[in-house]
Amino acid sequence: MSGSTADRPPTVAVIHATPASIGPARTALAEGCPEVSVWNVLDDRLVGDAEAAGGLTPALSDRMLSLIDHAVHGGADAVLLSCSLYGPVLERARRHHGLPLISSDAELFTEVSRRRFDRVLLLGHSVPAVRDSVDWLRRALSATESGERTEVTGQTAPEAATAAARGDLDALERSLTEAALPYLGAVDAVILGMFSLSPARAGLEKALGLPVLSAPPLAARSLREQVGDRPGPSRVEAW
Repeated sequence: MSGSTADRPPTVAVIHATPASIGPARTALAEGCPEVSVWNVLDDRLVGDAEAAGGLTPALSDRMLSLIDHAVHGGADAVLLSCSLYGPVLERARRHHGLPLISSDAELFTEVSRRRFDRVLLLGHSVPAVRDSVDWLRRALSATESGERTEVTGQTAPEAATAAARGDLDALERSLTEAALPYLGAVDAVILGMFSLSPARAGLEKALGLPVLSAPPLAARSLREQVGDRPGPSRVEAW
């Protein structure tokens, strides 16, 4: 793989659109793919600029492509996007780079399909992110026989982004619980579509009494399968 040598662990560049996703990504990779060196790349205006523009624009796509190029040319052996909104950019990036390029929610959507739920609720902290995640989940489900009958509903939790940014787990769990409560009895599972929401998974599952799925552990599993198990100390860098 590009940049790999026998005397160092593989480097995984995780590209973040918010500082709130760094902790969940670090935790998931430490537990699910501990043999890699993690390089965090942050552009903390990606989410705000997308919300202001009403969604992913060509200019924002190009900006993410530049970050991916930066990571690849900087020696990354794999790239993980922690922001679901920018997942579609990877289709273009794969035309230029042969190393593993992993979206935040691809494995999450595969797991939803595998579990054969009848109805799921996808929670997010902004309208553009929820809209795009619901659209991509529906496409992923329709492409598989096991998931094509699953109904998907999206709902925003407006206070979740602020709570996640503050690291206020109680407020994050409360915001997500309030957003999900109206759907109790109407859905079989809840999907947390953003890395930054994943710390609330266990508390939300307890509060709702429903399965709650989040992306980071599944993305870490995908990375381990693609990058391979190579010995070496885990190292985290911030950029």
